Amino acid sequence: MREAIASCYFHSPMPSLMRRFRDGYQMVKIPEGGRPKFSIEKRKEPSARILIYHRVNDDNDPFFAATSTRLFEQQMRFISRYYKVVSLSELQRHLASGSPELVLAITFDDGYRDNYENAFPILNCYGLPATIFLATEGIDCCEPLWFERMIDAFQRTRREWFDLELGTPRRFALRTPAERLDANNCTFALLRRLANAERRQWFTRIIEYLDVPSDGRRGKMLTWDQVRKMNAKGIDFGGHTVTHPFVSRLTREELCWEVSECKRRVEAELQAPVRHFAYPNGREEDFAEWNKEVLREAGYESAVTTNWGLNYRSTDPMEMRRGQPWEEHPAVFAWKLDWYHLVND
Repeated sequence: MREAIASCYFHSPMPSLMRRFRDGYQMVKIPEGGRPKFSIEKRKEPSARILIYHRVNDDNDPFFAATSTRLFEQQMRFISRYYKVVSLSELQRHLASGSPELVLAITFDDGYRDNYENAFPILNCYGLPATIFLATEGIDCCEPLWFERMIDAFQRTRREWFDLELGTPRRFALRTPAERLDANNCTFALLRRLANAERRQWFTRIIEYLDVPSDGRRGKMLTWDQVRKMNAKGIDFGGHTVTHPFVSRLTREELCWEVSECKRRVEAELQAPVRHFAYPNGREEDFAEWNKEVLREAGYESAVTTNWGLNYRSTDPMEMRRGQPWEEHPAVFAWKLDWYHLVND
């Protein structure tokens, strides 16, 4: 039923009418007694939404989730028609301009090769700018990032059980894909809480126990030549650290190196300034207030999270919000995106 209603909306003149309405007006919730009501008000301040993507491919691999190429093309076609899409630098200028218009930016995290092979031709076709945040170690070493290597190890190990004595000791069965995914996700959640040095030690122990060669995800990251080709066609690049750690768990010295070395490396390859940063993982627990000062000192002008919501002039530029409707049906994606803009969600 939801998809049927969304399809009627998607294939009608409504998206065009909605664009005219939502760019000038907004729905505001007004608490009234025990039941909130909505009123329609004219927009008075600029706003911006930032979409986030990672992999774009048709592998259908549950261990390495991706947006399908077909769905990505449908989403880009929709937003190219009904949204003003800008670069992150233009988005920052827009929020400072005072114009009540709403704009949208497209971003990718990590730097996967399928961004070049699958996403870039589609972006180029529709003339859409985007920013890709690079974790530079994966590009320089042609090796998977640490969390990808761990997922790959859980996927391919011949072990049937995994005992983890981190926190409360727990045994994970590894007999089915679902059990392997659960073991990886639970392990990742526990590693997320550790100081960086301790996380690295536990990661090494886990990889040794699972006993899987490290070549399973080799060649999945961008090359510097591909980065330069995309940059020449209007794709921007930002920093995402060198090794993709949880930055809130780093020492100040570790963070200074991660963000400065990443910035230096990308700038050296592109011969252009890197102004924007994405916190790895990007939830509230993944970055700290003191991290922002280090980023500013390194020369970054903004930083994006994975916290959902619109951005305004009052939004901290070092804590920009990102997300998207995670829908596999293009009409539901379009319907929800328009609704979120209308109600400022």
